Amino acid sequence: MTGRLRVLFASTHGVLDPSSGAALCTRDLLELLAARGHDCRAVSTGVLDFEADTPLDAALAELGVALRPARAELGGGDSVEVRDGVVHGVRVTLVPTRSSRAERAPDPDEAAAWLALAERAIDRFRPHALLTYGGHPAGLELMRRARLRGVRVLFHLHNFAYDDPRVFTDASAAIVPSEYARRFYRERVGVDGIVLPDPLRPERVVAADPEPAYVTFVNPQPAKGVTVFARIALELGRRRPDIPLLVVEGRGGSDWLARVPLDLSGLANLHRMANTPEPRDFWRVTRAVLMPSLWRESLGRVAMEGLANGLPVLAGERGALPGTLGDAGFVFALPERCEPGSAEVPTAREVAPWVRTIERLWDDAAFEAEHRARARAEAGRWAVDPLLDRYEAALRGVAGP
Repeated sequence: MTGRLRVLFASTHGVLDPSSGAALCTRDLLELLAARGHDCRAVSTGVLDFEADTPLDAALAELGVALRPARAELGGGDSVEVRDGVVHGVRVTLVPTRSSRAERAPDPDEAAAWLALAERAIDRFRPHALLTYGGHPAGLELMRRARLRGVRVLFHLHNFAYDDPRVFTDASAAIVPSEYARRFYRERVGVDGIVLPDPLRPERVVAADPEPAYVTFVNPQPAKGVTVFARIALELGRRRPDIPLLVVEGRGGSDWLARVPLDLSGLANLHRMANTPEPRDFWRVTRAVLMPSLWRESLGRVAMEGLANGLPVLAGERGALPGTLGDAGFVFALPERCEPGSAEVPTAREVAPWVRTIERLWDDAAFEAEHRARARAEAGRWAVDPLLDRYEAALRGVAGP
């Protein structure tokens, strides 16, 4: 097909969630497609990925997004309270939930209301493609109902959480963010996905006026390698207290550092930044990026954003991260005993290569300049226009004539 696309994103996960990489990817994609003249809409909920319950309206206010309270008709005389508005060209409708945590929300009544609203949106909007992710039963039921209406479903895989092929029964195709993820799902459930990296909006992630100063670690959680970071911080504090460290809160707060069985209280070079909807805030002051993820990253958005800012990225070898870095950055082995759910802390010897590399970046200007240039070169793989061309081709190919 040719011409203007109508794309509907529908998921029980909040599309405006600033703590979710999947939501950030989806929002960037919809807004970039809308800027190209396509009609993009989203129907989701108030579910957020923060570890603590976070009121939806407070999260929207922090984002600077103004959605008006309204009542949405569900048919048969029923209606539901929603938040509704246009965000950067995308019509967004959210069903608030009593809890924002995915473990508890949406509850059965909220899920039923969201499903009815999303189904009504399909009937009225008549999308060429339904974009979705998540394994909630209401989401799977919406995929089934969309297929029965002749609407093609694109399932966007952002992690490795799906091991039941029945999840994809009603999907016309799947999008995966990396070649690593494609191989994983082909071998695990027999789904051969379309490889499309996450789009990045430069105006949101690339700092225009950088003042590089810190070694930055984003989202201090066990799965993201908070124990590895803690050991690196302790060693740098002992060897090089002149190198400042910045911890940026994300899904997890900086209180995770206090749970690591290491005493970091004496580190004068350790600084913290609260979660921000504007990644440029911390990229502006970053000189090098730490990404010691203990779980398998399907792509690594933090690494992508770091490269887009021309920053050397120091990452673990698990998942897709080596492929994401390509010829840029540095990849290090992680101790096998350090797993996402464990509290194991690596030894000083095990993090010594990380520490030596940071020290050299600080002390060797030519070495740092070389790796900044490599980062910018690799980031060219995610240039906006060519990547959007590929997304458009995938959407048109799935939509058919």
